[in-house]
Amino acid sequence: MKRVLGILCGCIFAWLLTSWLLAPSGPEATTEAAPPLSLDGYMDEKLPEADESRKPEMKVDNSACYVCHGNLEEEPLVVRHGQEEIGCIKCHGESLDHRNDEDNVTPPDKMYGPRDIDRMCRECHETHDAPARSVLRRWKKRCPEKTDPRTIVCTDCHFRHKLSVRTVEWDKKTGEVLVRRELPAGAGPSPNNAQKAKKPANDRKTKKDSRD
Repeated sequence: MKRVLGILCGCIFAWLLTSWLLAPSGPEATTEAAPPLSLDGYMDEKLPEADESRKPEMKVDNSACYVCHGNLEEEPLVVRHGQEEIGCIKCHGESLDHRNDEDNVTPPDKMYGPRDIDRMCRECHETHDAPARSVLRRWKKRCPEKTDPRTIVCTDCHFRHKLSVRTVEWDKKTGEVLVRRELPAGAGPSPNNAQKAKKPANDRKTKKDSRD
Protein backbone atom coordinates (compact mmCIF):
# COMPACT_ATOMS: atom_id res chain seq x y z
CA MET A 1 0.00 0.00 0.00
CA LYS A 2 2.80 2.37 0.92
CA ARG A 3 4.46 1.55 -2.38
CA VAL A 4 1.31 2.51 -4.32
CA LEU A 5 1.01 5.78 -2.42
CA GLY A 6 4.68 6.54 -3.15
CA ILE A 7 4.21 5.98 -6.87
CA LEU A 8 1.05 8.13 -6.85
CA CYS A 9 2.80 10.97 -5.03
CA GLY A 10 5.72 10.76 -7.46
CA CYS A 11 3.40 11.05 -10.44
CA ILE A 12 1.62 14.04 -8.93
CA PHE A 13 4.96 15.74 -8.21
CA ALA A 14 6.19 15.07 -11.75
CA TRP A 15 2.96 16.51 -13.21
CA LEU A 16 3.23 19.67 -11.06
CA LEU A 17 6.90 20.13 -12.01
CA THR A 18 6.18 19.70 -15.71
CA SER A 19 3.28 22.15 -15.57
CA TRP A 20 5.47 24.73 -13.86
CA LEU A 21 8.28 24.35 -16.39
CA LEU A 22 5.97 24.62 -19.38
CA ALA A 23 3.98 27.58 -18.06
CA PRO A 24 4.59 30.84 -20.06
CA SER A 25 6.72 33.44 -18.34
CA GLY A 26 7.74 37.05 -19.03
CA PRO A 27 5.58 39.72 -20.74
CA GLU A 28 3.71 37.14 -22.82
CA ALA A 29 2.31 35.54 -19.68
CA THR A 30 0.24 38.58 -18.79
CA THR A 31 -0.41 40.13 -22.25
CA GLU A 32 -4.05 40.13 -23.20
CA ALA A 33 -5.24 39.58 -26.76
CA ALA A 34 -5.30 42.77 -28.85
CA PRO A 35 -8.76 44.18 -29.51
CA PRO A 36 -10.15 43.72 -33.03
CA LEU A 37 -9.21 46.39 -35.58
CA SER A 38 -11.82 49.12 -35.83
CA LEU A 39 -12.05 52.02 -38.27
CA ASP A 40 -14.73 53.81 -36.28
CA GLY A 41 -13.98 57.51 -36.26
CA TYR A 42 -11.63 57.32 -39.24
CA MET A 43 -14.11 56.90 -42.09
CA ASP A 44 -14.00 60.62 -42.90
CA GLU A 45 -10.20 60.86 -42.97
CA LYS A 46 -8.85 62.42 -46.20
CA LEU A 47 -5.42 62.58 -47.75
CA PRO A 48 -3.65 65.93 -47.34
CA GLU A 49 -4.06 68.33 -50.22
CA ALA A 50 -1.15 68.80 -52.61
CA ASP A 51 1.00 71.81 -51.84
CA GLU A 52 0.21 74.04 -54.81
CA SER A 53 2.13 76.94 -53.29
CA ARG A 54 5.40 75.42 -54.45
CA LYS A 55 4.43 75.68 -58.10
CA PRO A 56 5.27 79.00 -59.76
CA GLU A 57 2.34 81.15 -60.78
CA MET A 58 1.99 81.18 -64.57
CA LYS A 59 -0.04 83.49 -66.78
CA VAL A 60 -0.12 81.08 -69.73
CA ASP A 61 -1.31 77.51 -70.21
CA ASN A 62 1.50 75.19 -71.34
CA SER A 63 -0.25 72.05 -70.09
CA ALA A 64 -0.49 70.49 -73.57
CA CYS A 65 3.29 70.68 -73.87
CA TYR A 66 3.90 69.31 -70.39
CA VAL A 67 2.24 66.02 -71.37
CA CYS A 68 5.59 65.07 -72.91
CA HIS A 69 7.89 67.85 -71.69
CA GLY A 70 6.98 67.73 -68.01
CA ASN A 71 10.63 68.17 -67.08
CA LEU A 72 10.41 71.75 -68.37
CA GLU A 73 7.42 72.76 -66.25
CA GLU A 74 9.64 74.32 -63.59
CA GLU A 75 12.56 75.12 -65.88
CA PRO A 76 13.61 78.76 -65.21
CA LEU A 77 13.29 79.93 -68.82
CA VAL A 78 9.76 78.52 -69.09
CA VAL A 79 8.74 79.94 -65.71
CA ARG A 80 10.23 83.39 -66.30
CA HIS A 81 8.53 83.77 -69.67
CA GLY A 82 5.28 82.22 -68.42
CA GLN A 83 5.07 84.86 -65.72
CA GLU A 84 5.19 87.46 -68.50
CA GLU A 85 2.38 85.76 -70.46
CA ILE A 86 4.78 84.22 -72.97
CA GLY A 87 4.17 80.51 -73.53
CA CYS A 88 5.78 77.74 -75.53
CA ILE A 89 3.84 78.55 -78.70
CA LYS A 90 5.31 82.05 -78.84
CA CYS A 91 8.65 80.58 -79.90
CA HIS A 92 7.71 77.14 -81.21
CA GLY A 93 4.32 77.79 -82.82
CA GLU A 94 1.11 75.86 -82.21
CA SER A 95 2.87 72.64 -83.30
CA LEU A 96 -0.42 70.71 -83.40
CA ASP A 97 0.98 67.91 -85.57
CA HIS A 98 3.96 67.58 -83.23
CA ARG A 99 1.71 67.40 -80.17
CA ASN A 100 -0.56 64.77 -81.73
CA ASP A 101 2.24 62.51 -83.01
CA GLU A 102 2.71 59.80 -80.39
CA ASP A 103 5.51 58.30 -82.50
CA ASN A 104 7.49 61.54 -81.99
CA VAL A 105 8.82 61.94 -85.51
CA THR A 106 6.93 65.14 -86.40
CA PRO A 107 8.99 68.21 -85.45
CA PRO A 108 7.65 71.38 -83.80
CA ASP A 109 6.59 74.16 -86.15
CA LYS A 110 9.64 76.24 -85.23
CA MET A 111 13.10 75.12 -84.17
CA TYR A 112 16.29 77.08 -83.66
CA GLY A 113 19.85 76.03 -84.30
CA PRO A 114 22.85 77.85 -82.78
CA ARG A 115 22.86 80.39 -85.61
CA ASP A 116 19.24 81.35 -84.98
CA ILE A 117 19.03 81.47 -81.18
CA ASP A 118 20.40 84.99 -80.72
CA ARG A 119 18.23 86.35 -83.53
CA MET A 120 15.13 84.84 -81.93
CA CYS A 121 15.95 86.22 -78.48
CA ARG A 122 16.59 89.70 -79.90
CA GLU A 123 13.02 89.87 -81.15
CA CYS A 124 12.05 90.67 -77.54
CA HIS A 125 15.37 91.35 -75.80
CA GLU A 126 16.94 94.13 -77.85
CA THR A 127 19.61 95.14 -75.35
CA HIS A 128 22.08 93.38 -73.10
CA ASP A 129 23.13 95.57 -70.20
CA ALA A 130 24.95 93.04 -68.01
CA PRO A 131 28.35 94.29 -66.74
CA ALA A 132 31.33 92.86 -68.61
CA ARG A 133 32.69 91.19 -65.47
CA SER A 134 29.39 89.39 -64.94
CA VAL A 135 29.39 88.20 -68.53
CA LEU A 136 32.92 86.82 -68.24
CA ARG A 137 32.12 85.18 -64.89
CA ARG A 138 29.04 83.47 -66.30
CA TRP A 139 30.94 82.44 -69.43
CA LYS A 140 33.68 80.80 -67.34
CA LYS A 141 31.13 79.00 -65.18
CA ARG A 142 28.64 77.83 -67.80
CA CYS A 143 30.60 77.12 -70.97
CA PRO A 144 34.38 77.27 -70.43
CA GLU A 145 34.86 74.88 -73.35
CA LYS A 146 33.79 77.63 -75.74
CA THR A 147 36.94 79.66 -76.24
CA ASP A 148 35.68 81.68 -79.21
CA PRO A 149 33.18 84.35 -78.07
CA ARG A 150 31.62 84.31 -81.53
CA THR A 151 30.25 80.82 -80.87
CA ILE A 152 28.45 81.76 -77.64
CA VAL A 153 24.65 82.07 -77.82
CA CYS A 154 22.12 83.41 -75.32
CA THR A 155 21.17 80.03 -73.87
CA ASP A 156 24.80 79.19 -73.09
CA CYS A 157 24.62 81.69 -70.23
CA HIS A 158 20.88 81.96 -69.63
CA PHE A 159 18.94 78.88 -68.50
CA ARG A 160 19.28 75.30 -69.79
CA HIS A 161 16.40 75.02 -72.22
CA LYS A 162 17.09 71.56 -73.61
CA LEU A 163 16.23 67.92 -72.97
CA SER A 164 18.77 65.81 -71.10
CA VAL A 165 17.79 62.81 -73.23
CA ARG A 166 16.76 63.20 -76.86
CA THR A 167 15.38 60.24 -78.77
CA VAL A 168 14.91 62.22 -81.98
CA GLU A 169 17.04 64.89 -83.65
CA TRP A 170 15.68 66.89 -86.56
CA ASP A 171 17.19 69.11 -89.20
CA LYS A 172 16.35 72.50 -87.71
CA LYS A 173 15.62 73.99 -91.14
CA THR A 174 13.84 71.20 -93.03
CA GLY A 175 12.34 69.22 -90.13
CA GLU A 176 13.79 65.97 -91.49
CA VAL A 177 14.66 63.28 -88.94
CA LEU A 178 18.44 63.00 -88.64
CA VAL A 179 18.79 60.64 -85.68
CA ARG A 180 16.32 58.44 -83.89
CA ARG A 181 17.16 56.39 -80.85
CA GLU A 182 15.14 53.40 -79.71
CA LEU A 183 15.76 53.16 -75.97
CA PRO A 184 14.72 50.43 -73.53
CA ALA A 185 12.49 51.60 -70.70
CA GLY A 186 14.41 53.60 -68.13
CA ALA A 187 17.63 53.59 -70.11
CA GLY A 188 19.61 56.66 -71.06
CA PRO A 189 20.92 57.45 -74.53
CA SER A 190 23.57 55.11 -75.82
CA PRO A 191 25.58 55.23 -79.06
CA ASN A 192 24.66 51.58 -79.60
CA ASN A 193 20.98 52.51 -79.68
CA ALA A 194 21.36 55.33 -82.16
CA GLN A 195 19.69 54.69 -85.50
CA LYS A 196 20.64 57.28 -88.04
CA ALA A 197 18.01 58.09 -90.61
CA LYS A 198 18.85 57.36 -94.22
CA LYS A 199 19.90 60.43 -96.14
CA PRO A 200 20.97 60.92 -99.75
CA ALA A 201 24.72 60.68 -100.24
CA ASN A 202 24.98 64.22 -101.60
CA ASP A 203 23.18 65.53 -98.52
CA ARG A 204 25.41 63.96 -95.88
CA LYS A 205 28.08 66.64 -96.27
CA THR A 206 25.69 69.35 -95.15
CA LYS A 207 24.41 67.44 -92.14
CA LYS A 208 26.52 69.34 -89.60
CA ASP A 209 25.51 72.73 -90.97
CA SER A 210 21.84 71.81 -91.27
CA ARG A 211 21.56 71.32 -87.50
CA ASP A 212 22.58 74.95 -86.94
